[in-house]
Amino acid sequence: MSLELVNTVATLGTFLVIAATAMAAIVQLRHARSSNQIAALNELIEVQQTPDYKAARHFVHTALPEMLKDPAFRFDLSRYANEEKLNSEAEHHIAKITTIGDFYENMGLLVKRGFIDRDSTLDAWSYHVATEWERLAPVVLRLRRGTAGNALYENFEYLVVLAQDWMATYPKGTYPAGVRRIAIEDEWSEADRQYAASSATP
Repeated sequence: MSLELVNTVATLGTFLVIAATAMAAIVQLRHARSSNQIAALNELIEVQQTPDYKAARHFVHTALPEMLKDPAFRFDLSRYANEEKLNSEAEHHIAKITTIGDFYENMGLLVKRGFIDRDSTLDAWSYHVATEWERLAPVVLRLRRGTAGNALYENFEYLVVLAQDWMATYPKGTYPAGVRRIAIEDEWSEADRQYAASSATP
């Protein structure tokens, strides 16, 4: 075997080793990225299962709409926006609001920076994102009149825009085309119809 052929084979062998190493590194990076995304998504899910988060969400969906009708509470929001001292009750209520707002602000940041997959996040949370924003929009409006301005909850807002576009694109969900659906039998259909008829206002 000539020296030139030996050098060619050696060079080719070195190239193959480098290429294989590079491919292995790419595969490892993809696995690491996937693992990190799964971990981040799991953390978001875990936060939503905490008692503090559940209590905050309950407050936002039940008490907040009525409280926003009170000018004194709206004034407290304006004072909070300008970093003024509030009484403990107002601080307690606003802390529940910011628990929800901060959660979606952080989620929006993770999506915007590519730390979690946008489509997976929207598939799982788009409805909740849009719903929570609808509840909190009057609060966000007042808080943005303060020192933080429009930078406040900008990532939450970004996520809402994505969620609204997602729901407009998939108004009937994202069930895969061509996969059969399960027929659900309603054993109480007739009983419900009769009850509704008997309960109708004359």
